[in-house]
Amino acid sequence: MITLTDDEVALLRAILTRLRSIKVRDIDKALVILSKGERQP
Repeated sequence: MITLTDDEVALLRAILTRLRSIKVRDIDKALVILSKGERQP
């Protein structure tokens, strides 16, 4: 078993919270925007 400092726990919690808040729809929109941008000369 590993032990984490309070700072490490806070960082891990923040990362997981951010990942959970990202919606699949938002990712799809971003990919569409990026793919359109690459096609333009």
